[in-house]
Amino acid sequence: MKTESLQECIQNCDDCAKACRECADACRDMEGMEECVRRCETCVLACKECIDTMKEGSNRACENCAEACHACHLECEKFADEHEHCRKCAEACRACETTCREMAIAV
Repeated sequence: MKTESLQECIQNCDDCAKACRECADACRDMEGMEECVRRCETCVLACKECIDTMKEGSNRACENCAEACHACHLECEKFADEHEHCRKCAEACRACETTCREMAIAV
């Protein structure tokens, strides 16, 4: 795994976790946003696990993180026109998904 790719993926995971946390907090008290909150919380956990494993030199959590990001992106995208935090979360999830998929196949 290239060091610059690894660092980019770690940064994207960190940015994604922050955006998901902010989105979940903003959506928590909004009616009909339970799935958004759930997807965001799942994504935060996946990003944190991915960061931890990458720091250990492994890419074993990257595919799982990419899947969590994909699911969160799809959910937040539904509300991106209505809520700025959902738009930002969807963007962060897309970026994280891309780099995690690349890291998952890196040798």
